[in-house]
Amino acid sequence: MLSVNAILVDKLAALPLFAGASAESLQALVAQACERHWPAGTALIRQGDPATHVYVLLDGRLRTVLDGRDGAGGALTRLAPGALFGEIGVLTGGTREATVVADTDVVVLEIPGTGFEHLLEQEEAIARRVARQAGRRLREAQLARQLARLFPDVNERIQTAVRQAVDWVELRPGEHLVDQGDPADAAYIVVSGRLQAIADDTGGDARVMAETGPGELVGEMALLEGGVRTATLVAIRTTEVARLGRARLLTALRRHPESLLGIIRTALRRASSARAPRGAVERRSIVLVALHPTVDSAALAAGLLEAMRRAGPATLLRLCDAADIFGNRRMLQGLPDGPAAARLAQWLQEQEDRHGTLLLLADQRNMGWNALLLRQADHVVLVGDATRSPEPTTIEAELDRANPAAEWSTGTPALRRSLVLLHPAERIAPPRGTARWLALRVADGCHHVRHGHPRDLARLARILTGRPVSLVFSGGGARGYAHLGAVRALEEAGVPVDIVGGTSIGAVMAALMAFDTGVEEQANRAAYLLRKTLDWTLPLASLVKGGRMAALAEQATEGRDIEDMWLPWFAVSANLTRSQVAVHRRGSITRALRASVAIPGIVPPVVYDGELHIDGGVLDNLPVEPMRRINPHGPLIAVDVALNEGPRVDADYGLSVSGWALLAQRLLPGAKPPQVPGIASTLVQSMIAGSSRSRDAVVARGLADLYLDLRLPQCGMLEFDAPERIIAAGYEAAAPRVREWADTLPAALRGG
Repeated sequence: MLSVNAILVDKLAALPLFAGASAESLQALVAQACERHWPAGTALIRQGDPATHVYVLLDGRLRTVLDGRDGAGGALTRLAPGALFGEIGVLTGGTREATVVADTDVVVLEIPGTGFEHLLEQEEAIARRVARQAGRRLREAQLARQLARLFPDVNERIQTAVRQAVDWVELRPGEHLVDQGDPADAAYIVVSGRLQAIADDTGGDARVMAETGPGELVGEMALLEGGVRTATLVAIRTTEVARLGRARLLTALRRHPESLLGIIRTALRRASSARAPRGAVERRSIVLVALHPTVDSAALAAGLLEAMRRAGPATLLRLCDAADIFGNRRMLQGLPDGPAAARLAQWLQEQEDRHGTLLLLADQRNMGWNALLLRQADHVVLVGDATRSPEPTTIEAELDRANPAAEWSTGTPALRRSLVLLHPAERIAPPRGTARWLALRVADGCHHVRHGHPRDLARLARILTGRPVSLVFSGGGARGYAHLGAVRALEEAGVPVDIVGGTSIGAVMAALMAFDTGVEEQANRAAYLLRKTLDWTLPLASLVKGGRMAALAEQATEGRDIEDMWLPWFAVSANLTRSQVAVHRRGSITRALRASVAIPGIVPPVVYDGELHIDGGVLDNLPVEPMRRINPHGPLIAVDVALNEGPRVDADYGLSVSGWALLAQRLLPGAKPPQVPGIASTLVQSMIAGSSRSRDAVVARGLADLYLDLRLPQCGMLEFDAPERIIAAGYEAAAPRVREWADTLPAALRGG
């Protein structure tokens, strides 16, 4: 006759979950277990209790129930003989996720948690099955809670029917859930991860409409109304959604019209949030990865966390924090696909919900942990020692294996990867060779931080959390000196600047700022550059050669690239070949500046890949829109020094003008030549007038949080020999408005 233990071993071996397990493993498991009998109506385990055992249902029926303490409640699922339950709490060293109640008299096998963990260590196939089951149960529990919050007026039976009717969709970063123009044939509930809604406007430009996180319903109005999708939904991080098809949803609404109230409430809430201030920043998770052993990532993370907390809630999480909280370090050995991975991912999401911003520290020795962080991350930050070789490191190769390079974002709404280079504290001169670092890895940009420079750290914190302060400068000839007066006013008001960009002379002034020198030094350099810049030539291609301009820019920048600047910077030119705006964010500073100031007819065009580029003022003299694409949420300051009205003359000089006659009249004593505008001022003002409509449009749309239109009629566009006077005039015009605006900023954006 078979012993009781042998019978139990045979029963377990016949269950799909334990298929393929060795007899020795099952015998060791059964030796520690005991058979328990429970009458109908008994709660075998209760939600929130400590988890010490796992159970296998041998006979009878069970149901799992959420007890409603977090606003949800009701039956979750039914369990039939052969089902495993209680494993999630044991594997995470935590508490029970739900209550399990006997629907009938039941017989269960009660297994100590330590014995079950040992089985998983010995039997890899069972561990994988348990991992899949744990993940499925956690997402079903999450969906049940989310449905209860979304539709509190809908009864439990309908919520259960909806849960059973959904299809599950998993998206990797950058994948589309739906595309704009697709038929609206389903609604979606975001169970984990995040989606971004992007719509193409009438001009063909993509515009971010909203972001949607766990527990949100999307697509419900287009579904009810029919028609097509009005936006594309893109996964920003690894995302799981529950899809509810149109036919099933409409059937549920016909049977239970009261559930329509929940959908309407959701739609109204989203419409309200869409009108929220642009400065509102979504929750986010940022992963720091040290590339070199000389990088003190813990110290960097602590400094970043302190800076982030000035703006809002944030917390730092490391591998040891997860192990300490769950009290079970062995659970971390099988990441990212082990049995505890789903619960740990849920815990990370809960931390983000609670703290807003998560700063997550990668571990040099546990790539499973790092791979799990990649699934949670919105932004991966590679931190390198600027004094070391730029060659890719081992941990980068491991990250690419966990998340192939094709999935990293370079400017698209998906998982972003940036590079941060740490420099010695004593470094004063701007960096060099950053382009080589970027050429050897996928990254959407580089940020430079000097040890012991709190301003650099505060700037990085604002950029990573989506709250940078950005500044754009317009074209306007010599009136561009006034930009430096506005900078002086911003400094006095304690307003930091994190990203700069400009058009034409504005690009030059923004470049001086990006080298992170004081206003006085910027003024001196600007005067040196602009007073000696014109090298007149035979006007066959242009009035000036542009060689002296390029040589002075090359001398001032010492041949550096845009990536080498302390602050992120861009210059705008007009692509004459394609008739479109070009934004220069990489490559030679000198070449970008020359393109941005190539006034048609005065300065020769610049060639980029066979295409001609001229002064950006032709198409966009105040580049607010390019900056808003770089900085969607943070404060944006626009300084406009271009006059709204062009020159006037006192008398009509007729329909023809002879240059020779004008020259002769100007040379003759006592002669009064007619007032004719010069060719340079006419060309510059014509260029500015051509782009004034785009400037008016961005101002009307409120894309700039502070628009400083510095009307300085006393300052001419060709007075390059009067920098001090124009800077002073710019300061006087800007200072009162800057002080008034600065008083409205949160403390985190003052004095940083």
